[in-house]
Amino acid sequence: MKRRNLSGVFIFEKFDDEPKEQPTVFEDCKEETQDKWLDSLEESALKKLCKQLAQCIRELGEHFDIVTQEE
Repeated sequence: MKRRNLSGVFIFEKFDDEPKEQPTVFEDCKEETQDKWLDSLEESALKKLCKQLAQCIRELGEHFDIVTQEE
């Protein structure tokens, strides 16, 4: 798995080819790791995560001039 480190929201993850857990951004983690971590968060932390991920998407869109096509 390639760690892209885009969102800046780090949790620990261990991939099969690694000897130990490493800080890994949320979007690069396995889905089961994401689910376990999300289940541990309070509502305010979930809101903060959503805002951080939204900011990351906005920055990627601006940097690469990405927009959806209107129908």
